[in-house]
Amino acid sequence: MTAPIVECEGVVHIYKAADLEVVALQGLDLQVAAGEVVAIAGRSGSGKTTLMNILAGLETPSAGAVQVGGHDLTRLGRAEQDAYRREVVGYVLQRALGNLAPYLTALENVQAATVTGPPRERASAAADLLGRLGLGDHLFRRPSELAGHQTQRLALATALANRPRLLLADEPTAELDTVSTVALLGDLTDVLREAGTAAIMVTHDVLVERYVDRVVMIRDGRTSSERRWIERGGEVVDDELAIMDRAGRIQLPQAYVARLGLSGRVRLHLEPDRIVIIPANGDDHD
Repeated sequence: MTAPIVECEGVVHIYKAADLEVVALQGLDLQVAAGEVVAIAGRSGSGKTTLMNILAGLETPSAGAVQVGGHDLTRLGRAEQDAYRREVVGYVLQRALGNLAPYLTALENVQAATVTGPPRERASAAADLLGRLGLGDHLFRRPSELAGHQTQRLALATALANRPRLLLADEPTAELDTVSTVALLGDLTDVLREAGTAAIMVTHDVLVERYVDRVVMIRDGRTSSERRWIERGGEVVDDELAIMDRAGRIQLPQAYVARLGLSGRVRLHLEPDRIVIIPANGDDHD
């Protein structure tokens, strides 16, 4: 079995805000297979951006284990961090323009992000990548001369310039309309599949979820559930799974909790092939 490209186990991250300590991640577990495309979803403050910064090598977790492509991100020195960001991971910030040099053309932006190979080969590879991402007719335009959806495509191209093993994208469709989102996701996933590149995309956009292998929900700094799509009765339906951590704990989906009015204690019934969870109805004794 191929080793995962991403392995997070019991990841904790604490940072200071003024005089307070904020626990952004509290025991997060996550695995992503090589070539797999995963969406990360969750409310603001759930720890999504912190996780992305850790996987990008920009922050070091306070505790836990993080391996990406065989690199232990808890022990990288300065030179190792630079090599990791150059050779393993590509990161797209939420605002597309934050990824780009405004005074360079589209072609020059991608060439500047490519650090290996002779100049002629780098230019050819950059032009090919831009063409596959729908910018073949805009090679010599600067970011300010591109439409918003084209700027986002250019930001993705710069992140993919070095053929990383893992692409990280923070809200890549947040500023796009539905038509532009669908077109971009179609082209992007084609490029990822052809290259065998894994990707993790933070998103609130339900359209993104239809282009990924699974959606992982984060709640209160932990992975709480995930959603995949399976074929059942001739139809493709979503399959909701809760994630159990090493201590046997699971977080129930909020919609399920609200629908059944669960709070405080719940009653567990063990059956031959399943565990049934029902409200305790305030009765703690049989």
